[in-house]
Amino acid sequence: MKTLFAAASGFSESASAGVDAPGDLWSAFLGQLGAALGAESVSLQLILQGRQAQLWQAGAALAVPEIASLEKMRNARVYSQLDLPHAEGGQQPLRALRWAVGPDGFAALVLQRRERDFRAADASQLSRLVPYLGSALASWNALGRERARAALERRMAQDLGAFWLRLTPSGRVVDMASGMRSQFGALAALRLQPNGWLAFSDPTAARTFRQALAAALADPATSSLVDLSRAPPVQMVIRSDGPAGERTLVAILRQAPLARSLPVDHVAEYFDLVRSEARLTQLLCDGFSLQEAAQELGWTIETARSCSKQIFARMGVSGQPGVLRKVLTSAVWLR
Repeated sequence: MKTLFAAASGFSESASAGVDAPGDLWSAFLGQLGAALGAESVSLQLILQGRQAQLWQAGAALAVPEIASLEKMRNARVYSQLDLPHAEGGQQPLRALRWAVGPDGFAALVLQRRERDFRAADASQLSRLVPYLGSALASWNALGRERARAALERRMAQDLGAFWLRLTPSGRVVDMASGMRSQFGALAALRLQPNGWLAFSDPTAARTFRQALAAALADPATSSLVDLSRAPPVQMVIRSDGPAGERTLVAILRQAPLARSLPVDHVAEYFDLVRSEARLTQLLCDGFSLQEAAQELGWTIETARSCSKQIFARMGVSGQPGVLRKVLTSAVWLR
């Protein structure tokens, strides 16, 4: 049962401390089940909307029943090779069990041997597993959807340059967003020390950080801003926000990504520009004047002016502020 619950969550008791990525443990459960019931091959199929969404297998790679056969099975009944729908004569000994998963899906567990048949006691043990198998696979499926949503939201936040840190009331980092550790290498204004404390390059920012901690602890409804750097602009917001029963704070950092960090071809395609126009657009959005952008690109100022007019026309704006507004408020940053 422990292996079944571990498969449902993706985490086992033996997982290393600090491991936060789930693993696929269903094959381990199937291996244990097969050993307990003397099966040479154990397979578990998840069928959603009439299609195989997942297949796990342990032991010998024997052929699994077709979906058409599984669809004819009744839930919670243990089938043999003799009464399995659409079973062919002379099929190897097997026991199959099906249960519902959500409103439009089901799962089928199939145990097989090459020679001697299963015992009646084996079918009885499978029947007793039905309530646990249904709950475990439903939990695994729901957790998978939640993790997919969380991964999408995490990627969107990172595309916009946003990350989070979880802090103790004294300001020590106890947890952080995926990718934040590597982000520290690109932050000159902030460094994470091996003991979990933050080191600030600007004494004013360090003092403001301590004041923000105190304000968040004094009033959980408040949030305080800490300016970490002006070039490039990096800011942090601190507020009280922790799991139930934990007295922690969260710090949300944002370093707005440079337009030049976007692939030139991506910008060109999104705004229907040629590559030279896209490169100039990126520089303008990163704060370059037209003169500075021309120097950066190795152009004359006349070439830059001519290119900027083409950009204005293609984007349907009347000047550089319109270009900035068009790009900075667009979804070009979300990839």
